[in-house]
Amino acid sequence: MIWLLVLATLLFLVTVHEAGHFLAAKLLGMAVEEFAIGFGPVVFSRRRGETRYSLRAFPIGGFVRLAGEEGTTQGVPFERTYYGRPAWVRLFVSLAGPVANILLAALIAVGALMGFGLPRLQVAGVVPEKPAEKALKLGDVVLKVGGREVWLWDEVGPAIQASSPGPVPFDIIRDGERLRVEITPEWDPTEGRYLVGAYFSTQVFLPKLEGLEPGSPLHQVGLRPGDVIKGACGHGVGSLAELYGELEDGCRSLSVSRGGERLEVALPSLDPDALLSGASFAGLPQVVERPGPGAAIWLAARQVAQFFLALGQFLGGLVRGSIPAGQAVSGPVGLAGLLSQGLQAGGLATFLLIAFISLNLAAFNLLPIPALDGARMCFALFELMTRRRVSPAVEAAIHALGFLLLLGLMLLVTWRDIMRLVG
Repeated sequence: MIWLLVLATLLFLVTVHEAGHFLAAKLLGMAVEEFAIGFGPVVFSRRRGETRYSLRAFPIGGFVRLAGEEGTTQGVPFERTYYGRPAWVRLFVSLAGPVANILLAALIAVGALMGFGLPRLQVAGVVPEKPAEKALKLGDVVLKVGGREVWLWDEVGPAIQASSPGPVPFDIIRDGERLRVEITPEWDPTEGRYLVGAYFSTQVFLPKLEGLEPGSPLHQVGLRPGDVIKGACGHGVGSLAELYGELEDGCRSLSVSRGGERLEVALPSLDPDALLSGASFAGLPQVVERPGPGAAIWLAARQVAQFFLALGQFLGGLVRGSIPAGQAVSGPVGLAGLLSQGLQAGGLATFLLIAFISLNLAAFNLLPIPALDGARMCFALFELMTRRRVSPAVEAAIHALGFLLLLGLMLLVTWRDIMRLVG
């Protein structure tokens, strides 16, 4: 059953992508010969007007066949064919598919955030002898900083800078009561910004060990599940974030409570992430709220922008060779496996994963690879900039070759994904 949902979801994303091309072509007077979902032999088709709508045997993609795009016009007037329309029209039609997926991703994210809600930021710890120590308490729910509503941890810093120097108001919820506290940040010359000395997260973990893998660093020094870390280098710690901060500062000795006994434990000289690997900690309950329409739209738009920024860095890593190409590509089977996990998780995670895959579909099609939308856009941009058109026959041949190469790559990646799943 889950794989039917996976297939339906992927086909839905492909349909939206092709619908973007289809609607843009119709809007700008370009004749559409066929709107197809899938490749290979036709399973079902119906003609309405000048367009044939078809469902094909292999549900691994889709296409919109535009009149004249492959050299045939079937009696369509030249001015309504792909090459009979201006370059800007071809550019717009090529761009419309990825844009449809981007808009769909944003719409899904907005709906999911408003429907399921999002964990609010909480105070995950404070730094000893810093401004926040007397004003904030572990588990406080942070609503606004400096009058700005905050939902994500990286929104707190800019809000503090915008209100500094001087007292910064924090709107919080503590023990069910809404409060406003003021904190005067300190200038940190090392960081080059104002800091209040607090940690913020949507999930607060306590320094109580719930699980510990045998052979992990904390297990090797004698810690066991149920132990509570009370201090580090003489400083009390009330949360995992505070413990991590002490470890980052170079502390390598812990004070641990076990069954009423106090133990002193020395740690090896490893970095904090390595020291805590293999350990799981107890956590405070998350506080989930539904953002309003404005906040949901802002959060969704921000996530879309961050996706493309991360994609740019990722592609840069591929070009530099710091990211292996074999780890960078996943085919339909790999995406289906990822989506299957997301669908089983349910709730917000499912819909955000669908939005993420929709963004990936848009980004992939924007690559300037022959047969993809990005390459067609490049040909249109070349014509707009130089007033010279590449021969339609040459462009069609380039796209045909690109399609064959992409098909080969897809088969190779699919085989690798299958081997990964069965192995």
